[in-house]
Amino acid sequence: MLPNGKSFEQYANGSEMWKDCADLLGIDKTIKILLDYLDINLLRKPSDEERQFCRELFSAMYEGTSNKVEPTKLIYPHCLNIANNRTETAYYYLSRGLNSKCANSISDIINESCYEANRYNFEIATMKAVLEYGFHRVCLVLAFYYYNAASDNRLSVINRRWLDRFIFNIEAFNSTRLRAHATLNDGFCSCLRKLYQDLGAERFVLPGSEERGEINAGFEIRRAIITFDDGKGFCTGYAIGHNPNAVNPWVCWQFAVRNNERDYNWGVYCNDEQTAIDSYVGRIFVAFNSKAGDV
Repeated sequence: MLPNGKSFEQYANGSEMWKDCADLLGIDKTIKILLDYLDINLLRKPSDEERQFCRELFSAMYEGTSNKVEPTKLIYPHCLNIANNRTETAYYYLSRGLNSKCANSISDIINESCYEANRYNFEIATMKAVLEYGFHRVCLVLAFYYYNAASDNRLSVINRRWLDRFIFNIEAFNSTRLRAHATLNDGFCSCLRKLYQDLGAERFVLPGSEERGEINAGFEIRRAIITFDDGKGFCTGYAIGHNPNAVNPWVCWQFAVRNNERDYNWGVYCNDEQTAIDSYVGRIFVAFNSKAGDV
């Protein structure tokens, strides 16, 4: 029985359950319900109907929380040398520690998903790992593992090629270890790849929302996120802007919102999009973790 007085069987699909519970109970409580539900199914082989319900529930959750940034799911983008120059060394090590915890969690979840001899519930296992650490971090941990196991023929070529798209700082992941057998890691990765592709999860790699149309100082705002909201009409956040005719065509701004209008300031101007993205993600990581008191 759910806290709202209903049972899972009373919902036609997972999406309906997510919307109903999120509206009545709030997002945080509903995510906990989802984690508990996945834990139950992780330890056994669910029916086809239950698997479909889990997929729908997971997809609805990820769609419904796409603009909700959790510090544990953000990845600090800069290498140690740049972090030192930016006086953000502690944030680099915080993210590096989360990478290691994510690898340990994946190994534990794979082990927990063994519901009978040599049979594993990888589909639910990948959902649980992604809910804990986000698609981006889980994918990068796997990408680093495959990078180090370049000569291991037990790992599929399809998974290797798929993971090639993910770029990572080797030094930030060199303490990560996947303890499961290579064939189990490969089975986990195959389900992760399918989940990622079915959901179109590349949309969720960068925090915030895509934007078009708003112009500031000749730059079109491409993506933005609110990192602080006092609940009284004042907010602050970060944004990426683009102006192909500017000497430095990309910029990452901080902004304040007053009376529904943004005041952009403290711009970091860049020669290429990736540098602007790194500045954007790095500043968001610092902003959220500073408020969380983790550093």
